[in-house]
Amino acid sequence: MISGLGIGTTPSALIAHGIDTTIVEIDPVVHSFATQYFGLPSNHTPVIQDAIAFVDQNQYTKKYTYIIHDVFTGGAEPIDLFTVEFLTGLKGMLHPYGVIAI
Repeated sequence: MISGLGIGTTPSALIAHGIDTTIVEIDPVVHSFATQYFGLPSNHTPVIQDAIAFVDQNQYTKKYTYIIHDVFTGGAEPIDLFTVEFLTGLKGMLHPYGVIAI
């Protein structure tokens, strides 16, 4: 699972290696541009939703081996995505031997 898309470099690499990839991106335009202009492959699960809501809804039901938390904007980072509560929710979505990369 990847929170934050940008131009899609990281998810494209995971998809190219056969890793089933869920992308959580709040802005549908970002997803559209990554697909249209930067070659984001279509064989992924797009979730156009706020990452906080996604984690709140799925922290006890979905499990991922890899979670990449990449919501940096180059400017002001969304502070709500770095709270103890949010990061604990991400941990709740992790397989026992999974990893989270920030």
